[in-house]
Amino acid sequence: MKHSPSDHHLNARLGPTKFAADGFLGTDTRPLDEIVAADLRTLASSGVTKESLVTALRDTYTKARDALGAEIEIRPGVTTVFHESMGRIPSPFRGDGVFAKGEAVVTDTETGRQLRITALGISLIEKHGFFQGLGSTFRIEPEAAVQMLVLA
Repeated sequence: MKHSPSDHHLNARLGPTKFAADGFLGTDTRPLDEIVAADLRTLASSGVTKESLVTALRDTYTKARDALGAEIEIRPGVTTVFHESMGRIPSPFRGDGVFAKGEAVVTDTETGRQLRITALGISLIEKHGFFQGLGSTFRIEPEAAVQMLVLA
C-alpha cells in the first residue's frame, strides 16, 4: 500500500520527537490503522464503548489532578495519584492542539499493574481510537483500563 506524504509526516510525529522523547508507537511496528483497529476490537469485546472508557479515564484523571498530589482511592484496591509536570505537549495529529503535561498514575494495589493517564492520551483515544503502540511509555491498555476502572 502506498502512503501519502501526510502519512509519512504523521508517522514521523508518532516516533521520537523533541516533545515526546520515546514517541507514541513504543516498540510496535504495526501500521497506525492496524494498532487502532486491534485496540478497538479489544475494547468492543469487553462490551465497553470508547465513549464510556474516555469518560472514566477523564473522570479518574480529573479526580487525581484535583487531589493536588495526594493519593486517592478510586475503588477498593485501586488508587491514583497525580504527578505534575511543567509545560505542554502537542498532539502528533495536526489540528488537535497542545495538552498540559502531567499524569495520573492508577495502580491496582493487588497486582501492581499501572495505567498512566495523560490529557493527551485521553484525547488520542477520544478523537482517533489510538491507545498508543505496544511498549509506549504512556500506552493505555484497553483491557487493563476496563478492568481497573470497573467498566465491565
